[in-house]
Amino acid sequence: MKFISLFLLLFIISFNTFAQEHKDLINTSLDQWHKAASDADFESYFGLMTDNAVFIGTDATENWDIEAFKAFSKPYFDKGKAWSFTAINRTIYLDPFNKTTA
Repeated sequence: MKFISLFLLLFIISFNTFAQEHKDLINTSLDQWHKAASDADFESYFGLMTDNAVFIGTDATENWDIEAFKAFSKPYFDKGKAWSFTAINRTIYLDPFNKTTA
């Protein structure tokens, strides 16, 4: 019984460590994404998005596919001033397989 308890404890610890590593990578990517916008670095900003990304804006009707959002954003980046966001709080949920869910 002690062996099973020890095994379960080690499994939980390793699972939590693995999940935290994923969350850290997600946080790092989001921080880099925000910095790229703040620096007006078009290539880095959109390089952190997937080919099928959807940008959801501040208005409920603002849902941009990647190409439309690039076209809209390019003039702002070209002027050297895009936008700046600072994360105040972030909660990242992973499924049991450490994948984000959509």
